[in-house]
Amino acid sequence: MLVNYPISAAQDNNWVHECIYETISFIFKSLNQAAAMPEWPGILPQRHRERLKSRTTVKALLERVENISAQLTAEQREKTLLLINNQNDIAGLLVGTTAPLVIEPEIKPLTDCLKLVFLEGFRLLTETGSRDAHYKAIYDSLTVKTCPFCGYETFEAPGQKREDEDHYLLKDKYITSAANLFNLVPMGGKCNKSYKLQQDLLFKDNIRRKALNPYGTIKAEISLINTTPITLLDEKPDWNISISPDIEETRTWNEVFSIEERLKETVLSPNFEAVLSDIGDFLRHLDLERKSSNDQVLAGLVKFEYYKKRNPEQGLGYLKDKVAGMLRFHFESGNPLVVALVRNTLPQIEAA
Repeated sequence: MLVNYPISAAQDNNWVHECIYETISFIFKSLNQAAAMPEWPGILPQRHRERLKSRTTVKALLERVENISAQLTAEQREKTLLLINNQNDIAGLLVGTTAPLVIEPEIKPLTDCLKLVFLEGFRLLTETGSRDAHYKAIYDSLTVKTCPFCGYETFEAPGQKREDEDHYLLKDKYITSAANLFNLVPMGGKCNKSYKLQQDLLFKDNIRRKALNPYGTIKAEISLINTTPITLLDEKPDWNISISPDIEETRTWNEVFSIEERLKETVLSPNFEAVLSDIGDFLRHLDLERKSSNDQVLAGLVKFEYYKKRNPEQGLGYLKDKVAGMLRFHFESGNPLVVALVRNTLPQIEAA
């Protein structure tokens, strides 16, 4: 993705998941020690008790967890807790340092119940306002209010129709991370429903792979420098998109969300003429004309590129600085077709 989400957005609003996790841990510990189980809501962590004590559905589900867990051994309960911890080590799973655990048949009755518990937790994220707070924190952090997975799908403001909050790791497979906000990432509807769909970010054809962490520190950069700008037979560039860093994480992102193809066909090709027009308008405002020297025009291109980089557009125009950088590179290299293309955007001012 092109921008990382602030870790605080998930961390500060993740209390539903934390409450459920701590309650399950408390149930397991009490059973292991043969300790008396407190009445509801006493099994809930003190700091979250007031916010969940009236939620009858989660109460009933946690009671089922207690009853099923009581029929298992301490070793089986420990295996279950290891599975929960494993599936919620989102960062480790994405970077590849944590290997996903398989649900063993002996604990499946309990994990089937846990799936329902965490899905109820996911539902409670909306009812308790946690999802709204989470989305607002992410929206407020974005300089440009667009989907960081593609760069151009516009995000609605908080209070409007909420963007898709996708389960980054599939909730039907990584069942105990369904309510974990570190596994919930806002993304544009097309990115979610048309491209990611039900793809498993951690596996392709049963082969393990790494993926970008939306709350991490690695983000992708786009470059168009290697693009062939125009030829004598075609006035449109043959777009060559370079993505850096060239690592497995960014390659997974590119593949899952069809980044190169979408940018070429949806963003770059249809908007190339508009970028040229913007460049021409900008250069004219710098009082440049056909008689201006190439050095003057190049200096204007550099200013346009810098301006667009500092003031990125929302939506389909967001790569204008990259297109300008590509033209500037070839103009500076003396490509005659690019020099002519850029100079043709300048006005022909006749002498008085």
